[in-house]
Amino acid sequence: MLTQLGKFLRKLRIDRGELLKDMADNLGMSSSMLSSIENNNRKAPGDFVARVERAYQLTAVQAQELADAAMHSIDSVTIDMKHLSSGDQNLAFSFARRFSDLDEESKRNIMDILKKGGE
Repeated sequence: MLTQLGKFLRKLRIDRGELLKDMADNLGMSSSMLSSIENNNRKAPGDFVARVERAYQLTAVQAQELADAAMHSIDSVTIDMKHLSSGDQNLAFSFARRFSDLDEESKRNIMDILKKGGE
């Protein structure tokens, strides 16, 4: 099944008149890997969005659309816990366990806190 990322990539390829192999070559990967990413059978490499932006010189709007599509195509999130303190590990586990129980207002409040932390 195509994810938003798969739809974005397919549309970009069609708009540019490229075959899957052409796009795969431009992105430095095999056709089978690109097809697997498009069809949500394989996770995109960490630098994938940046590769697409560079290879296709996307506009700011396209780059944002690609980033949004990539984010919405993720089925799971992995957190490297090796270097986190015990308190941070407990916070991450607690959040993961309770996330689906949070109401929308609580989620918005957490998002506001996280956005302020990045300023």
